[in-house]
Amino acid sequence: MTTLDNKGKSMLKYLGLFVLILSSFILTNYSHALSWETSCTVDKGSIQRKGWSSYVFKTSKNHCRGGIFKQRSEINTSNISVTRKQTYVFSTIMAMNTKSAEPFLFFQIHDGRNGCSPPLSVRWGRNNRLSFDSDYTKGIGMAGCVQNVSLRRSGYTGPPLKRDGTKYPIKVVLAFDGNGSFNVDVSVKGNKAISGKYAPSSNPELVRSKQFYMKHGVYSQNVFAYEMTSEGVRVGR
Repeated sequence: MTTLDNKGKSMLKYLGLFVLILSSFILTNYSHALSWETSCTVDKGSIQRKGWSSYVFKTSKNHCRGGIFKQRSEINTSNISVTRKQTYVFSTIMAMNTKSAEPFLFFQIHDGRNGCSPPLSVRWGRNNRLSFDSDYTKGIGMAGCVQNVSLRRSGYTGPPLKRDGTKYPIKVVLAFDGNGSFNVDVSVKGNKAISGKYAPSSNPELVRSKQFYMKHGVYSQNVFAYEMTSEGVRVGR
């Protein structure tokens, strides 16, 4: 009887240790998990969710404040800490179907500013190549925008993309340094396509970001008819 009691106590001890280790693992790996929600609001039916991680984006008026872009159908994540060193990997299989050549943004690292381009936008251009948009801001709307030339001049090395529903595996790797800067690498079909670095300006007139968050969908200056699917949207660390 005594032997059984000792075994029982030993089992409980190891079980408690296992629970402690498991809890630590969960907190370490999932405490900074990101969740998605609709950005501002969209026209009815403009964002359709398929299963747990796939979306269909369609034309919508821009219901957000500020800026000159008239069309927006996007989702955004919860906040990412500016002061924590960490790496995130955004991935999806994306397909654009449209007869228009209108340029649009499909991924952003935003900080909540109004008017200016955010720290990072990935643009699908009229020439069907990718480029970066990036601004600094004085916090006074469009009048206070200063272009971030370093990111805007990053060269695209991938092939022209098609707007006929062709599926493209897209991956965006973001390495945040904990001081407001981050490196970005975008790959298409597993091949590195465009990369660069965002660093806050040393100009005291320019506002430093206090938070970051991701945005995904279709954001364009002009309204155009399209349907974009994004399958298996995932953010890993």
